[in-house]
Amino acid sequence: MENFYIASICLTENIGSIRGKYLLEHFGSGKAVWSAANEELEKTNLAPSIINELINFRQLHPDCPEQLKNYCEKKKIKLCSIKDPVYPEILKSMADAPLLLYYKGELIPNEARVSIVGTRTPTPYGLRVATNFAEKLAMNGITIVSGAAIGIDTAAHKGAMKYGRTIAILGEGLEAVSSNDKRQFLDRIIENGAVISEYSPNAHSNKKGMFPQRNRIIAGLSIGVVVVEGGKSSGAMNTAQHAGNYGRLLFAVPGNIFSEKSAGCHELIRDGAILVRSAEDVLEDCKFNIDYTVLPIDDKNKINNKSKINIKSPKAKVIDLPPLEGDDDLVFQMIPSDIGISADEIMMKLEEIESSKLSNILLNLEIKGYIEVDGIGNYIRI
Repeated sequence: MENFYIASICLTENIGSIRGKYLLEHFGSGKAVWSAANEELEKTNLAPSIINELINFRQLHPDCPEQLKNYCEKKKIKLCSIKDPVYPEILKSMADAPLLLYYKGELIPNEARVSIVGTRTPTPYGLRVATNFAEKLAMNGITIVSGAAIGIDTAAHKGAMKYGRTIAILGEGLEAVSSNDKRQFLDRIIENGAVISEYSPNAHSNKKGMFPQRNRIIAGLSIGVVVVEGGKSSGAMNTAQHAGNYGRLLFAVPGNIFSEKSAGCHELIRDGAILVRSAEDVLEDCKFNIDYTVLPIDDKNKINNKSKINIKSPKAKVIDLPPLEGDDDLVFQMIPSDIGISADEIMMKLEEIESSKLSNILLNLEIKGYIEVDGIGNYIRI
């Protein structure tokens, strides 16, 4: 229940992680802050206007902690604070570490993680790189972290899910995701990974700064950040800046010198980021002990190093899939196993299926593991 007192305090306007931590240190617990007399709150060093906001919020929502607890239990949302054992250790080194994390799935505090980020409008080359890096890192025991956005983020998550764990960090609340397609995608991530947000469950990303705040968690949660494609003013560059501030390894993938989508990567390389040509380069620089699924980390939060790097060859999971029926089977039969086919080509062959329905069928087939998307956006059987 303590975490829900803390969460209720942080629902107050202008009380975030830093001010929340101060109040916890001053009063000793979230429950003590929530039940403190107005006079005691006014004795703190916070501005009177902020204290008044907290006092007014408590008066308007006296049952907030209990209601929030009930809502999270109903929606199967877990909540951990920075003091909980399950809270990722590496995040604690950040001066602006999130006080709370709402999440679904499983958190592993000391697992080895690498973030892969990039543009929402990638080239086929960028998609291929993100997928390839994520696949090889994941099958060597590395959890892939990204932001669940379309483009490079999605390619990284999909590549990781083939062979291991992945974590999605949202710039909105876990229940604020409006797209049904994205909800299904996140549900698939939850099966062997986690979806995380520092925002309350129904917080929508309508405030300036929510996504840059999200980006700091993507950077801080990993020992290294790989930027695949991104413009000079992109969100990927913002994540790279956070990585530099937190002392994380920063990797950049080179691209076409005439492409604006690689301009950010080239600037990072020029300024000292590590140029990487493959997942092997990332593993070598991180010096991961890849003989273990979850890598050992010592009490100083440093990854134990071994000089020998042994890259494993991809080996897909063997999954028994149930037979398809109806339109699902009809669409599946149109998809070859040796070469990709576009959605438009499928539409031409199946004129009786509407475009919107076809999109849903293709997404469901991909999520269930029957098909995948190749580097240029075509569909192919797995």
